[in-house]
Amino acid sequence: MEKKSSETKMVIVMRKDLNMTKGKYVAQGSHAALGVVLDIQKSQSVHHHMILNKWLNESYVKVCVFVKSLEELHELNKNAIDQGEAVKLITDNGLTMFNGEKTDTCLAILGYREDVDKLTGHLRLL
Repeated sequence: MEKKSSETKMVIVMRKDLNMTKGKYVAQGSHAALGVVLDIQKSQSVHHHMILNKWLNESYVKVCVFVKSLEELHELNKNAIDQGEAVKLITDNGLTMFNGEKTDTCLAILGYREDVDKLTGHLRLL
């Protein structure tokens, strides 16, 4: 049996079809990154706490990639949950963009590099 890497990483997945401004991409990605960390801190998952602590004591590796649709974002969110990963889906309130409609913009996944790459390794960098 091959030994699993213990390196951690966060992947932020943005919806490219929304054509957000650069500032909006940054704000939404920041919400996702902070959101997944705060969710882990509030959770009872020893596994996720262990990953978070490891990530905080390593180099805070973050990678930003994109999907082309809401459906792709939702599928990735479901797959991450099904795989047991720490994931945070961000829904924008529509106050500055999206004509006042709530819109799912991005998500962040934090986990062991190998596990996160199984979910996101096929996606292109933003």
